[in-house]
Amino acid sequence: MRDHGEVPQRVVEQRIRNRIIEYLELAASFEAQAACQRAVPRVNVAIDVVNQWGDWVRTDPPTRADLPDVFSDAEVETMGAYAEAVNAAAVVLPGGFPDLAEVQRLKEWESLRKTAGEALRVFEVRGRLSEDREA
Repeated sequence: MRDHGEVPQRVVEQRIRNRIIEYLELAASFEAQAACQRAVPRVNVAIDVVNQWGDWVRTDPPTRADLPDVFSDAEVETMGAYAEAVNAAAVVLPGGFPDLAEVQRLKEWESLRKTAGEALRVFEVRGRLSEDREA
């Protein structure tokens, strides 16, 4: 018997999937990044975009065998491609508290934005999953 406060692991993974979609919406939009930077000036959005990917996605993206139907094969593939873009951007990110406008001029950051947009389109095929029940 499950405790009423316990959330099934699948629902947790569905919530993580939804946070990945929200993350990709930010990473895919220079305008959203700039708005976030204006709203929270003491947070460095560029560094946050790089670090948040590791918060939501394991080093190796999950496989369908790990989470059947939470992530499709196409979503797993696109997460791997996006991880490469994040790693490339992280390497060239200026140290300290880099200016977001300066970071957005980097070709690696443009690649990150573009790849995030491509990944977002893949995730949007199925959209967000329920945060309350197993879908």
